[in-house]
Amino acid sequence: MTRYSVFTGILTALIPVLVIGTCLAQQQPLTVAYVDLQQFQAKSKRIQEMQKKFSELNNIKRTTLEKKQSELKALSDQLQKQGPMLKEETRNEKIKEIGMKEMELKLAQKQAETELQNEARALDESMMRDLIKIIGALRKQKHLSLILNSTSAILSADDSLDITEEVAKLYDASAGSKAATPEKGKAVAPRPKPKAK
Repeated sequence: MTRYSVFTGILTALIPVLVIGTCLAQQQPLTVAYVDLQQFQAKSKRIQEMQKKFSELNNIKRTTLEKKQSELKALSDQLQKQGPMLKEETRNEKIKEIGMKEMELKLAQKQAETELQNEARALDESMMRDLIKIIGALRKQKHLSLILNSTSAILSADDSLDITEEVAKLYDASAGSKAATPEKGKAVAPRPKPKAK
């Protein structure tokens, strides 16, 4: 484990403790909610649309590469069958053509891989940027002390603290505009009491 990952792990563990300690010191009620990011991605229509477009791009790249591979194989098979009957000059030209096709294929594979990685990174960054704005605005509106990521920080919690669906709806509503924020002036329903476990 690197020094950086140890530091971030300690920091992630300490932030809730520090916030809880601050709330207790100031005698403020600690209010917490959580978002399940895996469920968020499953519930969000916008995320599903983004995943669909990425899948389509991936299929286009794969089809293009498969076509280039087929062309290369056809040339190789042709040279293998006709090689002994061809003049040396013609055979050398075929070998050179196959070499060029191999280089084109390797270059196309590298370009496709880079493009797909860049697209995936851009989608992740865009999602997290909008998500952080939405969650920040929601935390202020609901007067919450903390909103946690359940997939990495919570082992067990009451279902009434789960705001994943609300976050997914706000995220979907923000498509094509700045990140959606909860409506100002809208009354916040009182949070139900935690169920007995």
